[in-house]
Amino acid sequence: MAKIYLIRHGQTGWNKGEVFRGRKDIPLDETGFAQVKAAGLKLKNEPLTQVWSSPLIRAVQTAHAVADPHKLEVRLNEELIDFNFGKWEGKTLKSVGKSDPENLSAWLNEPTRR
Repeated sequence: MAKIYLIRHGQTGWNKGEVFRGRKDIPLDETGFAQVKAAGLKLKNEPLTQVWSSPLIRAVQTAHAVADPHKLEVRLNEELIDFNFGKWEGKTLKSVGKSDPENLSAWLNEPTRR
């Protein structure tokens, strides 16, 4: 039976600041690099055969931390990219709460419906 590991990218400055990232191409920060290094070490003895990633740099950096010890190429797939937050991208959760409280509340409470 095949195992599939789903790994979220490490921290970025925008994660820490609660900024909507979406499709903005934000790299990992120092903490994020430490996190993905730990993920790579955790999986280094697993028999991995493929590593797939969104094309966003934060995801690619994370994927390389897992793939490189196995000497695997990172395969990029546009379908793995984060969804588009539109006018919210680059704005903090707090500022969106002030400018668009109704939609933010709906997204926080029922994200699959927005």
